Formats: sequence, C-alpha cells, structure tokens
Amino acid sequence: MIGDRNKAGLHTAVLVGLAACALLVFVPQVRSQSGTVPQYTAAGELQTPTGFETWVFVGSNLGLGYDNDLALTTPQENAHAEQQVFHNIYINPEAYAHFVATHEFPDPTVLIMEVFTAADKEPKGVVTRGVFDGERVGLQVAVKDSHSPAPHGRNWAYYIPQNLNDPTHKLLASSPAFPDAACESCHQAHASLDNVWVQFYPTLRKLIK
Repeated sequence: MIGDRNKAGLHTAVLVGLAACALLVFVPQVRSQSGTVPQYTAAGELQTPTGFETWVFVGSNLGLGYDNDLALTTPQENAHAEQQVFHNIYINPEAYAHFVATHEFPDPTVLIMEVFTAADKEPKGVVTRGVFDGERVGLQVAVKDSHSPAPHGRNWAYYIPQNLNDPTHKLLASSPAFPDAACESCHQAHASLDNVWVQFYPTLRKLIK
C-alpha cells in the first residue's frame, strides 16, 4: 500500500503535471488573441491592429516634414507638415522587449503611427496657449514580417488603414501594402536603424546610444 506521504507526493505531482498541460494549451491561445502578431486577409491585406493604445509608446512629433530634396517627398506630405499634425508612435510589446535585449527589431515587429490634429480649443475654454492631440485623422502601420503575403521585396511593408487625405477619416478593416518604391525605399535610405526612424523616437533612441 502507498503511505499517506507518498499519496500526497503523487497527488502533488499529478496536479503539477495537469497545470503544465493546461499552460501549454492556454498560452498559444493567448498569443493568437493578443492582436500583436500581424494578421492578414485571404487577399493578402493587413487586418487593422486593435488594442495598440496599450502597446509601448516610443515617441511623438509635431509637424515633421521631409526634406524637399528627397526623391519621394510630395507636395501632399509637405502640406501635412504645414497642418502641424501630431504623429504618435507605438510598438508591439514583444518587439520592444526584444529590442531592449538585442537592439534589433525581431520578425515580426509592428509599429503604429496615429495622426492627430493639433487642437487649441476645448469645450470648457481653459486652454489659453499651446496645442494638444485633437481628432485622429490618420493611421499608418509598418510591419516587419518575412512571412507577409504582401507583394514586396523586403521584410518591411507599409499600410494606411486610415488616410489623412480622406475627408471622412474612415478606418478600414484591412489595407493593402504600398509598393516598395512608395515607402520602403525611403525608410531604408534615411531611417537610422532597420527602416525605423529611431532617431525620432526617444524611448528607442536612448537604448542604442
């Protein structure tokens, strides 16, 4: 017969084994539902990420415009800079943790840029100077994903599910990747690290000084 102490030890071992099995089943489900891994439609479009407001905020800029001498600078982009819109940037937590440890962006990495008007009026009239994030008028996504179905030649692809040029500011459920010549080549030539404008994002910039 098994003694009480051995019974207790066997009972504990069974419970630990069951807990481990439950964890193995549960963790992949959590990851698949987290929204941080890029998801694509059957047509190869990126599904617009959700919940990114809780991701790691890495930096913001106001009215940033490209040098007129850059080949890809357009009058539209310069007009956006004149509008003094805010660009707020988020990175998915897993990619941020990997970057902290290695100073490299893993595959996959998702960066989100929200574009807001620079508002100077609010309902209670307490603001006398300065500007703050007003209405969101644009959303852009950069994805490093070697398994992306997007027809592009490099690991990074760029998507605009909410277009600043659209007066309705409609948010799309999914969006196609832009051709490399429209976005990726400029990022590759001028961004400071692996297609990412780390030079403008203090949360990332301080890690590689």
